Amino acid sequence: MSEERKRILEMLAEGKVSPEEADDLLNTLEKSESKAVPERARRLLKVRIREAGTEKVNITLPLSLARVALKFVPAEAKKELEEQGVDIEDLLSSVSNELQEGKLVDIKDGDDSVEIYIE
Repeated sequence: MSEERKRILEMLAEGKVSPEEADDLLNTLEKSESKAVPERARRLLKVRIREAGTEKVNITLPLSLARVALKFVPAEAKKELEEQGVDIEDLLSSVSNELQEGKLVDIKDGDDSVEIYIE
């Protein structure tokens, strides 16, 4: 039970609001809670790719749309990830299901780098 619900019920028990007022408050609270974006949906996937010190890819999007990011990753970067043992499809499946915030991939080779993380 949320803190807001508890406060409304306490106000009802203390006689500070009538049953009708408490019902209105609880209904309003339910409507606002149903419109709230779930915590998981607000997480972001970030992909940063630099080649020869120049940023080639800089994508930030909701984690729920992570597969869309694959369309923007250059073929060379995908190949480099595969050579480093990173399976993007497996990574995205894990990310959308269970992983917490933090860096998922951090590959540096001279002036080239690939970073994938969740915020």
